[in-house]
Amino acid sequence: MELSSGVESLGFRALQSRLLALVNARIRNGEFSERGLALLLGISQPHLHNVLKGERKLHAPLADILLAKFGISVTDLLQPAEWRMQPEAAEEPAADLELARLRLLRKRPASYRTRDRAEWNTG
Repeated sequence: MELSSGVESLGFRALQSRLLALVNARIRNGEFSERGLALLLGISQPHLHNVLKGERKLHAPLADILLAKFGISVTDLLQPAEWRMQPEAAEEPAADLELARLRLLRKRPASYRTRDRAEWNTG
């Protein structure tokens, strides 16, 4: 799928591949050994080896641990052209308001959520 800007849309598999490429590059550069990284991550070296070589799937919990250990976020895996891509729906003020409301609701205890919903519906 290609967006109007000429940049292909980015999928989860592409982000996984970029994360694995980053980890493999750091191992090749000598920052870590497979064994040392496996110990740091709390997994077996054979399991890490198989994930890095694509013989086993990179599951979300391990991906999250890798991101945390390397001190990077998913956005660090994006290329500059991909930063400029924004969904059309996000440009609409109503969509921005709804996203802001959802962010606030996630940060508040459940007892506030009912009251907030009533306030938003009347405002």
